[in-house]
Amino acid sequence: MIRVIGANPAMDRVSTWPPLRMGQVNRALTVSVVPGGKGFNVARAVIRLGETATSYGFLGGQVGEALRELVIADGVIDRHTSIVAGTRVCFIVVEPDAERSTVLNEPGPAVTAEESRRLLDDIRTDCAPGDLLILSGSLPDSVAPAVAGEIVDIGRAAQAHVLVDIHSEALEVAAARKPWMLKCNRSELLQLLAGADQGHMDAGTDLPLPELAVRMQAVRETGIEVVVVTLGADGALVADGDGVVHASVPAIHEVNPTGSGDLLLAGLAVGLQRGERPRDAIVLGAACGTAGATQLKPELPPDFDPLEWTARIAITEVASSA
Repeated sequence: MIRVIGANPAMDRVSTWPPLRMGQVNRALTVSVVPGGKGFNVARAVIRLGETATSYGFLGGQVGEALRELVIADGVIDRHTSIVAGTRVCFIVVEPDAERSTVLNEPGPAVTAEESRRLLDDIRTDCAPGDLLILSGSLPDSVAPAVAGEIVDIGRAAQAHVLVDIHSEALEVAAARKPWMLKCNRSELLQLLAGADQGHMDAGTDLPLPELAVRMQAVRETGIEVVVVTLGADGALVADGDGVVHASVPAIHEVNPTGSGDLLLAGLAVGLQRGERPRDAIVLGAACGTAGATQLKPELPPDFDPLEWTARIAITEVASSA
């Protein structure tokens, strides 16, 4: 089972606009409403790829109930924790002519200690050996970063494979508990290493791939089995017990890259669920992330063909385990 924890979901309003004129009246060209937050993006894509996904997080108020209905309609198994506070609404503003996307995120809801405990109890009850337990996105500001560490501990105790793709202080907390896989971007990788050893931190993030590979292997040496670093239009790197590989992606007409990393994670998880090694599963992951960037909404294209898109992903070795 693929279990996705998106603790800070949102109702996303995705709109397209002519080039914005700041300080003046602007009129949207199109508006659509979708379940938002990284966890929902991952879970919906897993369903689209033919696997089963269960979602966890906090939902409250009218927005939360509307989201619950939408994700159930998408085929996601709903295990969200009901809270008193209302779920947030976020805005994704896309200017096609300017080739620019702007994301406006409302703060997360106030979550009580009791509500956090109920979420953890549900995960503990459900999680089973062999599950993929994905911790995705961010925690509401009212939820202590330590909760991310507790989730990793719950997954490890259940003999699940824990995949972490979370931000800020919660990333450091979760990484310290040694999840099975850590997914981050290159900036987060360097920040994570800087927290452990200032000597690893570089002034910039435009490091050659072999240098990034060295740093990824340094993270693996802390006890994390697999490290995945996303590189935007340059694809992704995967470090595992056999070394580091680079998944390069084709050039595309980018419409909205928001959520591409979530779709990559979904494809990667599906490949893992089907028994593939991480360095093989990243092919479907990179295909999903790239295809998603061609869409306005953070989801796979309606006509997404896995065979067609994976054929456009190239895998090369950057470093061997030796």
